[in-house]
Amino acid sequence: MEQLTSGNKINITVLGFGYVGSSLSLLLLNNKHPIRLNVMETNPKSVGAFLDLAHGISLYDRKELHVNQEELFLNADFIYYAAGIPNIHGSSRLSTAKQNLALSKEIFEHRNFVKNPYIIAITNPVDIVANAVHKNSGLPSDRVFGTGTFLDSVRLAYNLSSLSGYNASDFGTMVLGEHGNSQVPIYSQSTFKGKAILKNSKFRKQDLEKAADLTKNAAFQIRETQAATSYGVSKCAEVLLDYLLGDEEHFITLSMLSNDYYRTLLSLNRNIYLSMPVRIKNGQISIIDRKDFLEQEIMAYQKSASILAEIIE
Repeated sequence: MEQLTSGNKINITVLGFGYVGSSLSLLLLNNKHPIRLNVMETNPKSVGAFLDLAHGISLYDRKELHVNQEELFLNADFIYYAAGIPNIHGSSRLSTAKQNLALSKEIFEHRNFVKNPYIIAITNPVDIVANAVHKNSGLPSDRVFGTGTFLDSVRLAYNLSSLSGYNASDFGTMVLGEHGNSQVPIYSQSTFKGKAILKNSKFRKQDLEKAADLTKNAAFQIRETQAATSYGVSKCAEVLLDYLLGDEEHFITLSMLSNDYYRTLLSLNRNIYLSMPVRIKNGQISIIDRKDFLEQEIMAYQKSASILAEIIE
């Protein structure tokens, strides 16, 4: 990416300055890369929060902070889409699909970007929103993706850690499908200290099921006392910047447009956005065609895909 050569600042626009957008903005200001951060937010109630963030700008290394700069938006290298209407506590993430799809169309349909930015969708329902952003922006599918079950995968590692007493970093976990109620934990591809977790007698079936259940219901539990979930997904979004700008190889899950392999595996009649295993290296994201899922995992994955396909136009 030639615009990111040494000495240049990375142009990043964050759309939305609610719980997630503000948390993410703070993380980006603390990121190691030189960043020109532009926050797009039209709600006048956010003016004080933005001013609060801006007061510390002199303490951040190689950072600029701007608000509602259309030119910076159109010249962005990375765009984080965190705008939208949150679902009511206890309701499905799919419940706000109609409103958030309309907003994504309003934002992206008539804008022409100078560069070929990465657009990272965070707004829920993230798979459906990412699909709409891809359609409305006109950008290639490998430049538009959602955080998807990346968050659920790290939540699963946390829950396995909490139940077992081992470090979360000891677990390599995978959750696929919808970032929502139909998500699918893929224990056949999950590891403990680099070895297959299903072959380890320390982890009983009921323990794995409990960890998966805690993961699926994590947002509900958080929102029992908090207005929104923000810190976990903001960290997932921020670390993607490092993954895409670095030269190390990373294997995670992201919501992307399915390829022909997953379209066939999941019995879809067209390609849709949902979480799949991906490889990130040198600024490139490639979908990994895994052929070693368990039969029950494939069936659950197909069900999750069918739920999303019914909603995605």
